[in-house]
Amino acid sequence: MSDAVDIGTERSIGILGAVGIGVGAIVGGGILALAGVAFSVTGPSAILAFALNGVIALITALSFAELSAAFPESGGTYVFSKKVLSIRAAFAVGWVVWFASIVAAVLYAVGAGYFIGVLFDGLLSGIPGFQHEWPGAYRTAFGIALIVIVYFTLSLIFKKGGGSGIANIGKVAAFSILIIAGLAALPRETTAEIRRDFTPFLTFGALGLIQAMGYTFITLQGFDLIAAVAGEIKNPGKTIPRAMIISLVVALAIYIPLIFVITVAGTRAGESITALSRANPESIIAITAETYLGRAGYWIVIAAAILSMLSALYANMLAASRVAQSMARDRTLPRTLGSVDKKHGTPVNAILLPRQ
Repeated sequence: MSDAVDIGTERSIGILGAVGIGVGAIVGGGILALAGVAFSVTGPSAILAFALNGVIALITALSFAELSAAFPESGGTYVFSKKVLSIRAAFAVGWVVWFASIVAAVLYAVGAGYFIGVLFDGLLSGIPGFQHEWPGAYRTAFGIALIVIVYFTLSLIFKKGGGSGIANIGKVAAFSILIIAGLAALPRETTAEIRRDFTPFLTFGALGLIQAMGYTFITLQGFDLIAAVAGEIKNPGKTIPRAMIISLVVALAIYIPLIFVITVAGTRAGESITALSRANPESIIAITAETYLGRAGYWIVIAAAILSMLSALYANMLAASRVAQSMARDRTLPRTLGSVDKKHGTPVNAILLPRQ
């Protein structure tokens, strides 16, 4: 673009924006998709699997935070590889990280399109003559995904980095409602019933617990995307470590209570969360939320899913553009991708790269 020049981007992201990137990438999509898988392989001890993964993720985040504070440049893992290993190693790492972020963004966009389609289906179902699962529903989902990608592309061009605030607030509110409503339903449960809900705790032994940890560790990934925009974060030595830890703490503060609530309040008398999850692994949270919240619980989960997909999409698109920008500065991608637009202060060409 004619207004683009090769200058550094401004450090404009504060602690709230950095936390927003982490929360946007971590919270939501993973637990909605994988909680049922965890329950199906380890039973009620899924809550322990998430807690242990939280400890591992916090240790990993501290390592990322230390590297980001030492090398506060946009590009994340690419920059670490360049500084510690070599430009050749960084080239390979950069391409993998950039491509992975693009693939993740596409999947989140399609997921958002699907759940938005489910929402429309529910809203339109009261109209006489409306046909559920109307012909072209899948094409509609992809069409919505394309619209969402265009919207966030323009948002990244015209607005400097930071988390997708509205989507983050919305999904945290939705998960909070699910947790609070579940806790409010607990007085109806006796101590004996709660004990039965968690018995047997290690349904399939230690091996099942390890399997659940392996399947669900990805639900706590995303704090590394904060490092991808390190060059735009104010006071990076303090802000980046704090943002990574706060993001993980927020995720764990949602995940662990939510797992507890759906195990206890989300199952009826004589019902096993393990058996229920084995029958419905993809939709266990929606099913259990409907148990103690009625039909409203189902729609709250759908809303949380939409907002989670949108916020994760934004975070991955943001990270991908900054990795491409950093690689371009080192000539491992065309140099024009490293330029920053004078008017908007954003790497417009790097943002547009996946869509060219």
